Amino acid sequence: MPDTEKVIQLSRIFHVTTDYLLLDIDEAPQSAAPAGNNRETEQRAAEKQMKRQSMRMHFGWFLLIFGIISLSATLVGAGLYAQTLTEWRTNLGRYGTALFDSWILAPFIVSAALTLCGILILIREYIFIGKE
Repeated sequence: MPDTEKVIQLSRIFHVTTDYLLLDIDEAPQSAAPAGNNRETEQRAAEKQMKRQSMRMHFGWFLLIFGIISLSATLVGAGLYAQTLTEWRTNLGRYGTALFDSWILAPFIVSAALTLCGILILIREYIFIGKE
């Protein structure tokens, strides 16, 4: 018969019950991990979550900045195109005709959508920072 203390130590090392070691009972090992591994796992999970949040924030800033730059370029392009028009077909004058009655409308909508998405991502990340 083995020493009781050694059986208990073996059961802790292999995460099984003493009955499993002594009685030849078929049971699966317990899934409990040592406390040190739990802290390491929790720390890795927290680091991973912080990295994901940082990536989302960087992506939000990228969308916001790119959207604002492309929106500005679209509006400047519409202004330059408006100067070449001799007549207009909207109530907003030459600028409105250049913006809403030409190919410039599509980039305007896309750049406005990018800007809005960037703003929404940043609002979400800054409001819910640390709440996940």
